Amino acid sequence: MPKTMTTGSLTEEGWERVVPTDALQSDIEALFFDICNYLLVLVKDDTRFDSTPQRLLRDAVTNRDAITAERHLQQVMLEINAKDRKLLGRVYDIGTRPMRLMSGMRLFFNPQIQQIAERFFGKPEDPSILVRPYNGETLHVFPPGEENYRYNLPIHQDFPYLLQSEKQLTFWLNLTNNLNGEAGGVRIYPRTHKLGLPKTTKNAFGHYEVATEHYPQFDPNDHVESESGLFELYAIDSLTWHSSLPSTAKDSTRLTYIFRISDIGVQDRVPYGADKSNPQGKNFEDLYPELYIQPTMS
Repeated sequence: MPKTMTTGSLTEEGWERVVPTDALQSDIEALFFDICNYLLVLVKDDTRFDSTPQRLLRDAVTNRDAITAERHLQQVMLEINAKDRKLLGRVYDIGTRPMRLMSGMRLFFNPQIQQIAERFFGKPEDPSILVRPYNGETLHVFPPGEENYRYNLPIHQDFPYLLQSEKQLTFWLNLTNNLNGEAGGVRIYPRTHKLGLPKTTKNAFGHYEVATEHYPQFDPNDHVESESGLFELYAIDSLTWHSSLPSTAKDSTRLTYIFRISDIGVQDRVPYGADKSNPQGKNFEDLYPELYIQPTMS
């Protein structure tokens, strides 16, 4: 996987890499350690699972040693995935629609995150009304195995999934160390946010996908890929096209926390989710039939 050699620009490129301050780093680590502790609660006193990596993980968390904790977290997650995949799914549940961990919610109020949001949303004519969008938070768990490929998203824009407002900001936070590139990540297509809402279809798994054939100017080779290092963080305009990179790892799981901020003060907002004052439909295809392309049956 090519390394990210630029920090990007939210305004011009539609994405940027965030270098955390000490305060943001501390908040990120607090979330990471909470996830570690939650996993330990899930497997506590369960004789199916080896107690040694659990003990080592617990010690590393107690010592606030994130690097060592991540290594033992991988061991615990791999064993859970092998013996009880549904149990691993509970990690997804605790951080998804909504994030239930207080440490995850605190990230929204970190001064550095607030500064990025203020710069992104700016000072429009209409007053900004910033909310956590209804579908805005996901704690992705990508264990190894080709059977998990179906959860990886093709080239897409977030808006068809989120609706609500075209003015939304996504934060993509990697919570595991996957620097070898084998556990996947995110691929970002710079400047595509300037194309507005694109023509969209669905793939074989029912995932929304940009109908790229309608955009001859689009170059799929013009992209930036995450390095997928521990606590790597990106801010991404939710109109920017991006895709998931599948995991080819045999012994590594990737945890990624995605959280978003939405402005429902804009005139073109879709009442949806946190703002249901005047619902107009449930899906992107209902609200934007002129942009939705019905997938062809193969």
